[in-house]
Amino acid sequence: MVSLLNNLTNSLIETRQRYAMLKDNGIDSMSTIYPAIPWNAEIYYHLLATLPKEIDRLEQRIMKIESNFKACK
Repeated sequence: MVSLLNNLTNSLIETRQRYAMLKDNGIDSMSTIYPAIPWNAEIYYHLLATLPKEIDRLEQRIMKIESNFKACK
């Protein structure tokens, strides 16, 4: 369970960083964040809309696992 929690935490950190780069640096940051993906404005705006939801989902999952982990102790 600790490994899962570490993986989710790392995913959360990376997702927050990607979202911040997209917001701060605009569409030009797509080639840095996702170099293998051909990008366009539609993908950029889709990511801006969906990454906050993914961040919330990861945060909720981490909190749930931490809560369950504490309850098992």
